[in-house]
Amino acid sequence: MNNYNFYDNEKPSKAKIVKEVLLWVFQIVITIAIAFVFVYFMGQKKKTDYRFGSPKRLDAVILELENGSTTHYSVKRVIGLPGETVKIENGKIYINNKELKGFSEEEILSAGLAAYDVALEDDEYFVMGDNCNNSEDSRVSNIGNIKRSQFVGKITGTIHKAKRQ
Repeated sequence: MNNYNFYDNEKPSKAKIVKEVLLWVFQIVITIAIAFVFVYFMGQKKKTDYRFGSPKRLDAVILELENGSTTHYSVKRVIGLPGETVKIENGKIYINNKELKGFSEEEILSAGLAAYDVALEDDEYFVMGDNCNNSEDSRVSNIGNIKRSQFVGKITGTIHKAKRQ
């Protein structure tokens, strides 16, 4: 960028200084423009519907959850689908009275609201975190059943999967 050597007696010409200043201004403008695009168009954009069709059982999804005046995003796994009944009994998940296989190898210690039949309406889903014994999900009353409008997206891949111990 700047070839000016502190120990040289030569000073850069005005043309070099102007060129250097213009380069800096250009870089700053480009940086601000990129930040503006991310914040304004991506960060503030109205949330779109689930883009990959209807959520399916065991899909990992991103949800928008509201708690009073705050909104946060959470990753959960879809367990129950609209029209189904979910119940957790003896550490296992039952969908319409049939045991769900393939979700968790661990025994579920807390059934929460699902200790009794949870009937899902046409637009409702039952979700749980992968760490089911340490997750705030549809089993707790402040979250409960999830509406389709709360789905932000689907997780289609991961870079690294943690080993279970």
